[in-house]
Amino acid sequence: MGLTRLFYKTDFFAIMFLLNRKKILAFFAIVFLAMTACTEVSNPETDLLPDREPRFILFPNDEALNDSISGNLAHGVRIQVHPGVDYELSFDAEGVKNLPVLQLHRLFRRSDTLFYGARVRELEGRIKGDRVVYDFYCEEKDMTYWVTTLVDGNTFYEGPVHHVKLKGEGSYSDHLSINLVVVGLIEPTTDDIEVDSLATLLLKNFRQYYTSVTIDTLYVRYAHEHPVLGRKYPKDEPWLAGRSSEDMYLTELGGWPEAGVKNALDIVFVHRIEEENIMGYAALYSGNLGGGEKSTVIVGSRVYTSGNSKENALSSKEIVETALHETGHFFGLRHTTLTPMDVEAFDDYSNFEDGIKDTPYCINLLLQSFSVSDKRGLGRRYRFDSDVNSIDDCPDATNYMFPLSTSKSFEGFSKTQLEIIRKNLMIIPH
Repeated sequence: MGLTRLFYKTDFFAIMFLLNRKKILAFFAIVFLAMTACTEVSNPETDLLPDREPRFILFPNDEALNDSISGNLAHGVRIQVHPGVDYELSFDAEGVKNLPVLQLHRLFRRSDTLFYGARVRELEGRIKGDRVVYDFYCEEKDMTYWVTTLVDGNTFYEGPVHHVKLKGEGSYSDHLSINLVVVGLIEPTTDDIEVDSLATLLLKNFRQYYTSVTIDTLYVRYAHEHPVLGRKYPKDEPWLAGRSSEDMYLTELGGWPEAGVKNALDIVFVHRIEEENIMGYAALYSGNLGGGEKSTVIVGSRVYTSGNSKENALSSKEIVETALHETGHFFGLRHTTLTPMDVEAFDDYSNFEDGIKDTPYCINLLLQSFSVSDKRGLGRRYRFDSDVNSIDDCPDATNYMFPLSTSKSFEGFSKTQLEIIRKNLMIIPH
């Protein structure tokens, strides 16, 4: 997300006429600082911009191994940052002889082209226990991405970098409301539950399983009643995410324009998702409440089954479980056992599980999944319709972030998963 600046028309000739030379210099210094906000003055001779387009993203409070990020930190990795949040970027100190300087650069995107703006930080490292640590505070206006480089003198740092982590500590509320946005015609579930009853069940389950945060209210809003966009969403037509509109996330429905509802988590409820076996999806580490890119969680009432071009109705239990799972992705949880498309989506083959110590992963699922072509995607909960034995025996099959629907009942999230949800909620302005 780019940084928007506002420029105001000013009669600079009048100002220059009235002020003497020293005051003119002081005035322009103040203007420059105001316009650059948290950006430090860059010296082009010491700025070391990434030498390649950054392929990998480091998310806050992520526990995954992320070897690809460690291997590319010196030459350019994107990091997700939010306004008003304290961050600590660190890696193992073992083998590090000279502490490199960490430079952080603002990132812009225009169409498909990336641009690097001014340097926003140049940080000296320090040793904390067995880690090299860099502390910084973000003063941006919105969630955005910065890009790293590690500098040793006038060149890229070539020393060891292992086990990179980005911790984020925010002071925003740990309370959350949910806005269930109903799009188009929704037929009853297999157990004949209507939208209002489904909303009641959804609120009950969120409060039961999202115990590290407080769920205040669940609103129900209808897309055809949107005060600006309502005409685009007929109430009597079934909505197929990925077919009825170009934007599968229905991003424009995020940040419902109503007091008290705008900063709620928007769960968009559609007829079905136009992909085989997909029950729901959300962006991993979305970082957005109140609207913006990929700020919604998508859940279907039907699932499009592979092979026979048919759709099957889901039960209210399946719909609610899918919403809980996808919201976990929204707040930074990976699948306990990763799928091939989890890996391919970020072009990162260094992660095969979420890295969380109190969530096991399923080695048998990994071995079988990566031996076949798998077209299912990151941040998506799906039905597994291949002939894979003993999926129910996976040690993580009862965790809400298991990637497949099984015959086992979900038991909830682990203690660490709940801590991550709370931390990441509190770094998102709302």
